[in-house]
Amino acid sequence: MSLHITIVPASSRAGRETILVLLESKERPFIRGIYRDPSKAPAEFTKQPNFEAVKGDVDTGTGLDFSGSDAVLYVPPPTYDGTDQGQFATQAATNVEKALRAAPNIKKLVLHSALGAQYNHGIGTLKLNHISDHILKSAAPEVLIVKPGYYFEDWTSALETMQEDPPSFRWPIHPADHAIPMVSVKDVGAYCASALISSAAGTSAPPLPLRYVEIFGPRNYSALDVKKTIEEITGKEGTLITVEKEGLADYFAQGGIPREYVQDYVEMFVAMRPGGIMAGDFEYKETTVRGGIELDEVFRELAGK
Repeated sequence: MSLHITIVPASSRAGRETILVLLESKERPFIRGIYRDPSKAPAEFTKQPNFEAVKGDVDTGTGLDFSGSDAVLYVPPPTYDGTDQGQFATQAATNVEKALRAAPNIKKLVLHSALGAQYNHGIGTLKLNHISDHILKSAAPEVLIVKPGYYFEDWTSALETMQEDPPSFRWPIHPADHAIPMVSVKDVGAYCASALISSAAGTSAPPLPLRYVEIFGPRNYSALDVKKTIEEITGKEGTLITVEKEGLADYFAQGGIPREYVQDYVEMFVAMRPGGIMAGDFEYKETTVRGGIELDEVFRELAGK
């Protein structure tokens, strides 16, 4: 009998990458992708006989049908419409919990979280993950909470501005040599897919009710590493500007973050700086999974080189 795996929301970056890996896996699981608008599911997915795009919304709880599923990946989505993030996170996670408990076949939940989500203060927008983790930590017989580093793919704007005249980019973490865990979303998708398949297939060992893993890249990276990598790819030397704490609000406002959430983003990036509440979470340890994709590989692909 084919494994049945549900991804929600399937439109998330981690969800998409996980689906790509699942579709190529030898196990050939049946995959249900939950979208607010199923018509936006990629054609490369919908043309596969073992993929189904269905309509569902974690905010309202409608369409969250996990029946028949062996395992679920949940990626708590951010909100940009001015809604209180704590309220949104609580409502969405509660809806997912209800759907999980209504599905008797569920063996495992893989929950996409974030570094720093274990703290109940001082993490800004990451409170979305803190709340989700708390509500869902016992929502299935086995819960795996995955905490990736900062995604390489989030720095496409730096690649673009380093090709302007004059080339430059701004970095919201000071100082420039402060290295943080970064990782490719492809490595995260590959790990999540493997976790979903192995749990759904079952093993002789008893499941662990709750487990946390961090997923980092091959090493930690600083703004100086990003600058050097982009200069090698573009062939242009540029200027790096690290944003001081006092300038973070303007930085995020200019970057398109809705004003209701600007201070949350400021708090999150202050927490990542030396001396911040998250700074002690950046070391590799026994629970850390080390990805294999390097920063330059991702940037070369993004630059079409």
